[in-house]
Amino acid sequence: MSYKILCIDGGGIRGVFSLELLKMFQEDLGKDVFQKFDCFSGTSTGALIVSALLRGYGPRELIHFYTIFGRKIFPKRRKHITQEAKYSHDFLQTILKTTLSEKTTFADLSKHLIVPACTLSDSIENRWSFEIFDNFNIEKAKEFNLVDVALRSSAAPIYFTSFQGYVDGGVYALNPSLLAFSRAIDPLGGGREISDLKILSIGTGINPTGIKDEINWGLDQWMSPRDDLADYPLVSLITDIGSMIPNYPLEQILKNNYLRVNGLLPIPIEIDDPSKIALLRKAARDVKEKTPLLWDNYLAWISS
Repeated sequence: MSYKILCIDGGGIRGVFSLELLKMFQEDLGKDVFQKFDCFSGTSTGALIVSALLRGYGPRELIHFYTIFGRKIFPKRRKHITQEAKYSHDFLQTILKTTLSEKTTFADLSKHLIVPACTLSDSIENRWSFEIFDNFNIEKAKEFNLVDVALRSSAAPIYFTSFQGYVDGGVYALNPSLLAFSRAIDPLGGGREISDLKILSIGTGINPTGIKDEINWGLDQWMSPRDDLADYPLVSLITDIGSMIPNYPLEQILKNNYLRVNGLLPIPIEIDDPSKIALLRKAARDVKEKTPLLWDNYLAWISS
């Protein structure tokens, strides 16, 4: 029996790009399109989005939330790194408690959910490690508060303070597709057969960044703003490449049962720049408008 997984990348405010794609899928295929999926997985902003979808919110509503609250989550944007995180997660926490309900646990959800985060000190060896939160084990899922896990997964280093001893799952699974695949087939997780899986992976837009010349950069250059590249080129390099990595193995394993949907952004857009929301939405619409045949293929895949 087919087991469909919807995965959404991390990317801060660029989650609006993902939401615009989801909104168009819903407009073309019907409001119940996401009911076709058995499992949802998201990292960082992707974790916020899939959690909200599972609580009954639609893409259109979530775009409105990002538009209204983006400037409060990312106030007084500054490019240069200081000795403290750029932003507090207090306002985001308040919004999530209201929208997701502060008492909701993973066990309360009607679909499977997989969310990565990174603990700064595990309980065994007192070292940082990856951690995966899901609800395949219902009893254990009762321990996972939905708001807390969303905040753990979205506590991006440099940008936000850690939350409950965790930082962003994007440090190892910015694109959670391969992680979701692994948990779905794990006998201690979903226990599914590989032949049953279909994964739809949604990106947050591809930044048009690269360096043509040989470089001899040290820490200052790699971590200092460049208007033609990124606020922090090293972070951008790691995250941009990290979001691509799951595609190759999953394409080899799942063949046509893996679909990646993403699109090129017109200019580099940082994860904490809500002034670019309109550009993000247009870039997502361009995926449909500039490649209509490809879009039709996406619709056929989702409907199958």
